[in-house]
Amino acid sequence: MKTLAKFLFSLSLLAGLTACDDDAPTTGEIVLDIEKYMYVQSISIYTELGNKIYENREYLYEGGRLSIPLNPGNYRISIYGYSDCTFQIQAGHTTRIDYDQHGNGVVTYD
Repeated sequence: MKTLAKFLFSLSLLAGLTACDDDAPTTGEIVLDIEKYMYVQSISIYTELGNKIYENREYLYEGGRLSIPLNPGNYRISIYGYSDCTFQIQAGHTTRIDYDQHGNGVVTYD
């Protein structure tokens, strides 16, 4: 009976260890493609509480791509010369923002 109890205990430990070995992603990603009519001078990303968590003041030219990993949550992106846009990040997913010729951001999720 002790052998059966030890065996069951070992199986429960093994099951617990394999359950903890989960490689689920903990961050998501925001992708911004710079369209041919865009000229980006600065980009800032803010949390929903208004804290700035990212800033890029390098010039981004047409055909460029900016990809930023972020923790899950709600954010606002501010691009100089374009309308602010709010978006959400989900773990393991990509959020894409495309700006139209009028400067309005269109958010899509994968």
